[in-house]
Amino acid sequence: MGLIAVFDFDGTLIKEDSIVLFFRRYYKYSLGNTGIFLALVCETIKFFMKINSQKQFKEKFINLVISSIKNKSLEEIIPDFSKFLLWKILKDALLEINRLKEKGFETVLLSASLDFYLTQIKETLGFSKLICTQTSLIAGKIIITGENCYGKNKIARLLAQYPKDSTDWQNSYCFTDNPSDSGLLSLFGNSFAVNNKLAEKNPGVKHLVWK
Repeated sequence: MGLIAVFDFDGTLIKEDSIVLFFRRYYKYSLGNTGIFLALVCETIKFFMKINSQKQFKEKFINLVISSIKNKSLEEIIPDFSKFLLWKILKDALLEINRLKEKGFETVLLSASLDFYLTQIKETLGFSKLICTQTSLIAGKIIITGENCYGKNKIARLLAQYPKDSTDWQNSYCFTDNPSDSGLLSLFGNSFAVNNKLAEKNPGVKHLVWK
C-alpha cells in the first residue's frame, strides 16, 4: 500500500494566512478606494458573524482587493503572488518535505487555499499532488468552482484520491496547524500539529515547532 505525506499550507508551510497576505501585498490604499475598503470590512464582518460562508467570503474578498489595483492585470498578479509566498515557506517545512520525498512518500499539498496561487507552489516544491479550493478566471474575476476544501470536504477529497484500502495510513504522515483538521489528523499514524497547541487536545497528535 502507498505511503503519503500530507501538508497543509496556511499556518503550516507559512506562518500567516495567504488571504491576509494577498490583501497586504495588493490592496491599494487611496481615497478613491475607500468604498472598496469599506466593502472589505463589511465582508469580513459578515463572515465572522456567519452570514456568509467561507467560500463566499474568499471569493468576494479576493475580487474586491483585485478591483483596487489599477496598474497590474490578474495575469501579472498570479505568478507574482506565488513567488512571494514561496519566499515565506518555513525552512523546517522544506526540510521535512524533502526528507519524506527521499524516503519515497507521495507528498500532497492539501489546503483550503486557492489553486490560482498554489499550483505554482506545488510545482516548485515538487509535490506529487495538489488538493485545494479550485477556481476559474472569468472576465477578470476569480470564481470559486465547487466546494471550499475545508473540514469534512477536505477529508472527502483526500480519500477520493487516496482510498483507505490502498493507502498505508498507519505509516503515513500529516502536518497541519488548524484545529478544524482534527478529523484529518485522526486518519494518520504519524500526525503533527505545527506551531499550534492542537496537540494538547489530541493525545495521538505530536507537536512540532517549525521556523
